[in-house]
Amino acid sequence: MSLQDSFNTLSAWFTKTSTVQKLVWLVASGMAVAVLIVSLMWAFEPKYQYLFTNLDEGDASLIVQSLKENRIPYKLTKGGTGIMVPEKNVYETRLSLASKGLPKGGSGEGFALFDQTGFSTSEFVQKINYQRALQNELANTIMSLEQVDYARVHIALPKESVFVEDEKPAKASIVIKPKAGQTIPAGQVQGIVYLVAKSVRGLDPEDISIVDVRGKVLYEGKKDSPAISLANNYLDVKRSMESALQSHAQDLLEKILGPGTSVVKVSADVDMDMVKNVEDNYDPEIHVVRSEELKNASMGGAGAAAGLAGTQSNLPTGRGGPNALPESGGNNQNTVVRNYEIGRNQVERVKSPGKVTRLTVSVVVDGTYKDDGKGGKAFVARSADELKRIEDAVKQSVGFSADREDQFSISCMPFAQESPEVMALAEKEKKMDLIYAFAKPVLFLISTLIILLFVVRPLMRWLVNSFKVVERASQRRQYVTSSESLPELGAEDLPQIEAMVKGDEAKSLVQGKRKAIEKGSKDDMNTATAVVKSWLQENV
Repeated sequence: MSLQDSFNTLSAWFTKTSTVQKLVWLVASGMAVAVLIVSLMWAFEPKYQYLFTNLDEGDASLIVQSLKENRIPYKLTKGGTGIMVPEKNVYETRLSLASKGLPKGGSGEGFALFDQTGFSTSEFVQKINYQRALQNELANTIMSLEQVDYARVHIALPKESVFVEDEKPAKASIVIKPKAGQTIPAGQVQGIVYLVAKSVRGLDPEDISIVDVRGKVLYEGKKDSPAISLANNYLDVKRSMESALQSHAQDLLEKILGPGTSVVKVSADVDMDMVKNVEDNYDPEIHVVRSEELKNASMGGAGAAAGLAGTQSNLPTGRGGPNALPESGGNNQNTVVRNYEIGRNQVERVKSPGKVTRLTVSVVVDGTYKDDGKGGKAFVARSADELKRIEDAVKQSVGFSADREDQFSISCMPFAQESPEVMALAEKEKKMDLIYAFAKPVLFLISTLIILLFVVRPLMRWLVNSFKVVERASQRRQYVTSSESLPELGAEDLPQIEAMVKGDEAKSLVQGKRKAIEKGSKDDMNTATAVVKSWLQENV
């Protein structure tokens, strides 16, 4: 039978079936197709992964629009701030969006606002756009810091004046949201203040205020006193030094004992005094001539008038004239002045702050565990020799010094273990994830087999039987009209035959054949008796 004949036969059968049979067939077929489609969609649904999280509304709308244009399926989560895409498309989609500058992040566009400026824009709008662009650019720059999740900047720019005494300073206010679990140290706050102050003309650091999203003041625009600055510096140096020493010791113990089996805490006393010493040493044995001065003076000569000093020598002539002194041969005087430099050794020592004056180290290590025979674990403390070796290793790693009177303590005690309930729950979650990974294809296979065995197979059997009944009915009709031998029909064909013989044509044919059979049985009783006996034997 060709495909066309099969289709025609099926169409003929469908038109001759009752309304209830048609409805049952359509409902069963629709349910089978629906279950099959849902199973396929569920089994082959891709695993979704976050593309971006914590998006603002503007970035989220642009990203969704781009995903629609590229026909990439997506899901919106977290109230529209998170976008999920199939796992296989995550990295490719991120690179594609990055080429378009998405997500833009920040509080809005910066100086890109001027890309859409028209010729009809007034000067007032230009000033407002400049202020908005400057605020957004500063906010985006602050958000590029590692600890900052969100930032918003407000700048108050005064009106320009031709008189210097009328000019007012600019002011700025900044709101910062740190990332989850992180804080913004004072050093980075000072860096933000310096950045904003240098980016706005006429803005001094004293006119900047910074708060976080909880209202905590991070910078109030006042200069810290030298004592407060020194205290802050001391705490920063102390924490950084303690963190470095703890990290060295912890890394060492994790390599020896394994991760999660030791805890190290270090407390350091740091001297932040800056001392300058100047020392001069003189050596009297070492001297050199620094300078030398020679003087040579001579006095005297013949005929020189001279007298005794006093009033008599100064009177006029005749009353007390000068008496002549005896002649002499003159006076010569030589003088030598020498300056010597003594050997000098000057030493200047400056002691920088940050010297460790004392260390206090505390180490706690976990012991070993063995099976207690009851399904649990028993704690076994480490030996004294092992603790001594651990102590020596940690002392060397932190720079322990007995001269500084450093203190060190080590102890072994059991660490808090996860409760059996928590461990059982974690193990159960792992098993559920594994079961879920294999359950989807298995359930899809089971549902497909159920549909094939209990829906498709009975439906196909029904259709095949219907084809056979139609063929037999066709042969029956030919027999009625041509008086050929009647093909045998089974009991299972009776409902279909009854449905087909409801027509007037079939009834007339059956009545005509019935009369022919009655006439033949009267003419040949022996043959009719043999046929009835054969029917009775088949029923038995």
